[in-house]
Amino acid sequence: MADIFHESLPDGFRVIPVILGSDKIMLSILSGNKSALPVYLSIGNLFKSNGLILIGLLPRCPNGPNIYTIKIAYQESMTTMLRTLEEPVKSEIKVHCADGRTRHAYLRIASFLADYPEQCNITGIKYGWCPHGEIDPDNIPGFNRRSR
Repeated sequence: MADIFHESLPDGFRVIPVILGSDKIMLSILSGNKSALPVYLSIGNLFKSNGLILIGLLPRCPNGPNIYTIKIAYQESMTTMLRTLEEPVKSEIKVHCADGRTRHAYLRIASFLADYPEQCNITGIKYGWCPHGEIDPDNIPGFNRRSR
């Protein structure tokens, strides 16, 4: 699919794939039994994965509001964090490369790396159901609804 997009670009233009990711971390050393959700950004054409940037840290409330309110707050927070990418995704940007040349590029969100609980937050589905299709949780081998 990336080849199709590259073929439709004018000569000299590049695609910069943006990779997002998140995973819950525990903040138990100084703050008790609390957790947070860091959100990271990287670009996909780096040689090594040293280009990870923390773009946000979302607090998690263990005894907070209902799950619907938490999911709405998560969606709104992600929208706010990613708003800075809105204009570069719509139009080309000029990138100054290591060889001294300036190239035209387009940013594209390529993937969002997340484990199952974060996938539920991103897609807004109920925990225990499949974010990619209709699979009954009772038919998933090794899945335990109480392991949340």
